[in-house]
Amino acid sequence: MIAVCCSIAVTASADSYEIPHLEKTKTSVQLVVDGKPYIMLAGELHNSSTGSSHYMAPIWQRMADKNLNTVIAAVSWELVEPQEGKFDFQLVDSMLDGARKANLRLVLLWFGSWKNGVSTYVPGWVKRDQKRFPLARYKDGEVTNTLSPLGENSMKADKQAFSKLMEHIKAVDGSQHTIIAIQIENEMGTLDMMSSYMNKDNRAMRDYSEAANKAFGEAVPAELLQYLKNNKTLLQHAVAEAWKANGSKMKGSWEEVFGKSQPAKKVDRNDPNLMKDMSWQKEYPWLTEEIFNAWYYARYVEQLAAAAKDIYPIPLYVNAWLKQLWAHEPGKYPSGGPQPHLFDIWHAAAPHVDLYAPDLYATSLFDWVLSGYDQPGNPVIMPETKSSADGAARSFYAFGRYNMLCYSPFGIDGGG
Repeated sequence: MIAVCCSIAVTASADSYEIPHLEKTKTSVQLVVDGKPYIMLAGELHNSSTGSSHYMAPIWQRMADKNLNTVIAAVSWELVEPQEGKFDFQLVDSMLDGARKANLRLVLLWFGSWKNGVSTYVPGWVKRDQKRFPLARYKDGEVTNTLSPLGENSMKADKQAFSKLMEHIKAVDGSQHTIIAIQIENEMGTLDMMSSYMNKDNRAMRDYSEAANKAFGEAVPAELLQYLKNNKTLLQHAVAEAWKANGSKMKGSWEEVFGKSQPAKKVDRNDPNLMKDMSWQKEYPWLTEEIFNAWYYARYVEQLAAAAKDIYPIPLYVNAWLKQLWAHEPGKYPSGGPQPHLFDIWHAAAPHVDLYAPDLYATSLFDWVLSGYDQPGNPVIMPETKSSADGAARSFYAFGRYNMLCYSPFGIDGGG
């Protein structure tokens, strides 16, 4: 078993048993809430629904009436800290009140530095100061609307806001356990939406900001290489093969250690046999750039996760916008997020993150995706999937086949 899987652990103190936690059994990992195993029959609200307590007032009971036991709902940095250093948790408190009255549990989504690969939910005071909070750049030098994962000031500001949120949760929910888990960020990674939708050349394989370009030419961090060495026989195939093909080096730049990447094969969208060709699933274009990005996104998130665990150690997870046929090179999906082939990079960089989760809308890939996430130390949760007529039937299969801890259609408060 991978060494960092010990991050899912049961501590000896009585206090840790009183809050929601992950507990390992002989055959699985369970989410334990108030001393009992808990399966999340969940629904995720639309992204901005919880931005209005008035809008949400009738929603809570409607969610309970759908036979949910858990609601997954966003808390955005821009609403928590509209002015730097001044925090407002009224919306969080209204969410707790509504969920409790309907006898529901909550999973919070922290829309901090990144949401869907961009930085739309950061406060205005962050958006206006690009010198202090630098943005990632595309390969051609054009600036993006995404905070750079190498931005130290961005990370510190995000960590402070998230820590204040955790302190508030501990104070108002530490004895009631309405909130049972938190997602840090959302579908993070560098992304060039136009290249994906317009089938143009990709520009977002990694962050190409000045700081990122400098780091890409420098030595791979020793702690990552030591992790690869310590877990050599357990590594995921893509990372293991790239490292091995370049001599399993214990020092060198990113390209010296993992090799010079290649682009994806061109996809002919008019090919009648295209949908039958699954070879893209085993292709890893721009892998070195993606490994580099994953390291820096994960190190950024680790700072938030470690601080949160010190305050109130409920389960923390991150989620991924998935690699798919039409967009199977990083940058056409967010490059650097917790894809299964990057788990080793995330394990090495972010040991305080408990779980990695897919946002699964391409249901034709259901088993391929979930088998990738069903790995030792990573019990399967699916916080976001289609809200569709076949969703209920698919949930039975997911719970039975993958011992899933959470199944959650998206946008369940309307339109599905």
